Amino acid sequence: MTATGALLTAIGLLAALVARMGVATAARGGGVAGYLARLLTLVALLLALRLAGAALPSPVVVAATMAVAAWLPLVTLRLAEELVRRHAPRVVKLLALAGAGAFSLLAVTFGLVWTGPALVALALFQAAVVIAILVHLLTQRGTVSLAERRAADMLALAFALALPLLATDFAWAFPDLPFRGGPFAALVFVLACSRLAGTASRPLRLLGDVLVAAGAGGLVALAAQIAAVSAALAIALAATASAAAALVLLVERFADTAARGESLLIPVARAAPDEAAILAAHPLLANAVPVTADALTDLPADLLSALAAKPVVTSARDPASETLTGAARELLARYGASHLLRLSPAPAPRFLAISGGALEEERLTQELTIVARLLERAP
Repeated sequence: MTATGALLTAIGLLAALVARMGVATAARGGGVAGYLARLLTLVALLLALRLAGAALPSPVVVAATMAVAAWLPLVTLRLAEELVRRHAPRVVKLLALAGAGAFSLLAVTFGLVWTGPALVALALFQAAVVIAILVHLLTQRGTVSLAERRAADMLALAFALALPLLATDFAWAFPDLPFRGGPFAALVFVLACSRLAGTASRPLRLLGDVLVAAGAGGLVALAAQIAAVSAALAIALAATASAAAALVLLVERFADTAARGESLLIPVARAAPDEAAILAAHPLLANAVPVTADALTDLPADLLSALAAKPVVTSARDPASETLTGAARELLARYGASHLLRLSPAPAPRFLAISGGALEEERLTQELTIVARLLERAP
């Protein structure tokens, strides 16, 4: 690994650690954030092992690196499944699991003889699973709320951008590159992670982040050309500047964790104790779509009563009734919502269709339940 490659890998590692800490609180609730935290942990571990292998070459480090790389596709697939709340085809899951196990075994038993065919097989395995993940995200995107759909689209874009960058990590295919694209793939992914919380989960926002980072590298390359430095040094400086710019974006974004953590409850607690004031206290509530009884006349009365018995309706499976689960999911899909907040249960049920972010669904459900209880007592 060249000095530039080591520096880029170190920046990618730092970015992965920043992102991992940024999602740590949300990850305690499981769901999307939990799987995202696991994936970020593997990304950070892979980059750390690459740095260790460059500093102190060892068969053990090589074997560990390949084993971690083998498990990345499976963990990524689980994240995608959680994001769209749909299982991937069985053949894809079996491929990801079998490949992870097989390549891990190969790494442990033949870590000293990672020949060309084995590396080609690993590359094809990773590419096949990532392409299957892209297909799964894009075909199932219509089954989730608007915010979650944007998150799925953004994550699909991140994978599409990262795939060609990851391909350059295989030196047998690209032997003459001055540095590898793996650290940049990690940066693109963690930039996407930084936007998963809230309404910023949009593909164009991620493209904007990538363009900002690329623009920083372009400016440095232009300055290097004016200074008449060598082409190799100019490329190294530009690549480092792009990676550093991405890292700055990440640090700035995740530094706002405390502000995001305020969420619904503090603004609602400050509001006057009436329905209008409570609903105006936070943008997520103020921008929600009212669902009146007139809009629900196509639902059977017993299903509508069962839904209205819940303070917050989500797409989570109801073990007592598959019919109720299906009705809840159909109603959420109708409004592109992740939650239905009950405003009144009877005589004419009213709800508020809310499209929350993909990252902290469990926390949002808990907070909306508290809001629903407050609304029950509001004049």
